[in-house]
Amino acid sequence: GRLAGQVLPGLSARVDDRDGDAGRLHRVDDDELHPGGEPVILCRSGDASDPLSTESVMTATALSAAFGSFVAGILGDAPLGLMPGMGLNAYFTFGICKAFGVTWQEAFSCCFVSGALLSILSVLGVCQFIVSTVLSDHLKKAITAAIGVFQALIGFQVMGLVVSSPDTLVTLGNMSWTNERLYLALTGFCLISALLVVGEVHGSLLIGIWAMAIWSWIIGLSPPPAGVLSLPSFESAFGISFAAWDPGSDKFVGMVVGSAVLLFVALFDLAGVQYGLLGIAGLLKDGNVPRSTSIFASAGIATMFGSLLGTSPIIIASENSAGIIEGAKTGLMAVVVAILFFFSAFLGPLLSAVPHVATAVPLVLIGAFMMAPCRSIDWDNLRVAIPSFLTMTVVPFTYSIHTGIIAGILMDGFLTMFSKPLKEPKPLKEEPIMAIDAPTKVDCVVTNDLARTSSPACLSRRFSTPHMTLAASACNDTKVDDARKLLEKLCYAPPSAPQSPAMHGRDPGEEVAAEQALKKALEKFVEAH
Repeated sequence: GRLAGQVLPGLSARVDDRDGDAGRLHRVDDDELHPGGEPVILCRSGDASDPLSTESVMTATALSAAFGSFVAGILGDAPLGLMPGMGLNAYFTFGICKAFGVTWQEAFSCCFVSGALLSILSVLGVCQFIVSTVLSDHLKKAITAAIGVFQALIGFQVMGLVVSSPDTLVTLGNMSWTNERLYLALTGFCLISALLVVGEVHGSLLIGIWAMAIWSWIIGLSPPPAGVLSLPSFESAFGISFAAWDPGSDKFVGMVVGSAVLLFVALFDLAGVQYGLLGIAGLLKDGNVPRSTSIFASAGIATMFGSLLGTSPIIIASENSAGIIEGAKTGLMAVVVAILFFFSAFLGPLLSAVPHVATAVPLVLIGAFMMAPCRSIDWDNLRVAIPSFLTMTVVPFTYSIHTGIIAGILMDGFLTMFSKPLKEPKPLKEEPIMAIDAPTKVDCVVTNDLARTSSPACLSRRFSTPHMTLAASACNDTKVDDARKLLEKLCYAPPSAPQSPAMHGRDPGEEVAAEQALKKALEKFVEAH
């Protein structure tokens, strides 16, 4: 249950709410939030004479997500489930099929080529080189927060709290009591929040989703499932065609351009999302993503597999944050997600009956967990603040993660030409607070991992609860304040007469050495924060 809380949001709530013809936001329709909006958007790439069926795309989506998640879990050993990207399938439909006049069979070859190139570049280390060279530390942190805001916007929109407006683009939704969907969502929001904050219940998100689903069936807000099992459809499987790759073809240029766009969009999307998610999981090493090459390669291999089945390129789902917040740390989560996605191909009637508003609520709550990196951005330095802010705002306002990432990179590069190179902060090395030559040990350690102290309660909350991010943050803030107050007392209080060895257990010389070591450690701790 702890790990499955991610899958329903992934199946039902990934939506690229962009009108492909007008390029503007519109009200989210329920059909676009099916498992998922993926089939609805992709099916527009076909026509009456050559249709692409919804059932076949749904099967391809589930099975390619299962395959990609499994490969990422085994090769990357990271809590990252993979699935088709909604922004990429919009480009597949409108940017390739419609713009270049190619069939969906030919367009799937662009997906295959982009996946193959991504796999090759990742193995050669090119992907990691591009990411480490282009993405600065502050941009990586801004991307994490941007994804959180983006998820919250999607969630609010599906809940009906935020709706489109011809005058102000967005506005407050219908708050009347007749809007049962909104109040069901708000009730679920409060329920899950209470489970997270008060009860610290494992699987809070999954419990909330099913509670809202069952209640919506009872009150008639959404129809209950007509069944549980159904056989998957493979109509579009292996329909891929490479005929347009003939250099003499009129479509050749379009195929090359389409493949290149899919490749670079997927590259930066993967880079930003994996950094952000592993950041909130506390799995970064020296500010870098471990086994990043394997993660890139997994997405490339999965994209090739998905193109053969009949779906758009595979990327990391930002909804992985649901599983991470529940405590997932390893590739086991991705493997479990893969198993659940596989079975979802046979559970269409049941999963389709889960109302989309139920899966929207966790997206909003997860956004709160992804705001933590903001405090590590130097907002007083405009050289850092401007590209960071641009990334965080462009992502939700354009409904596109990769657009925000590219905007931040371009602004960061532009400002580099007019300023001195940034010196990224170096992580603190783990050091005991007692000086090396001190005669006595003090059981307290300052580290670069959220500046943990030796408080047993702090460490217990940090490692034993599923909601590590909130607990660690609260603990850290409290300890910083306590350390600052204690340092002030030690620095400005008049010296006290040393106690006798019989009363305190050690001689006065040890007392003085311990007090001096404590002062040094507190100064270092406070300066670091």
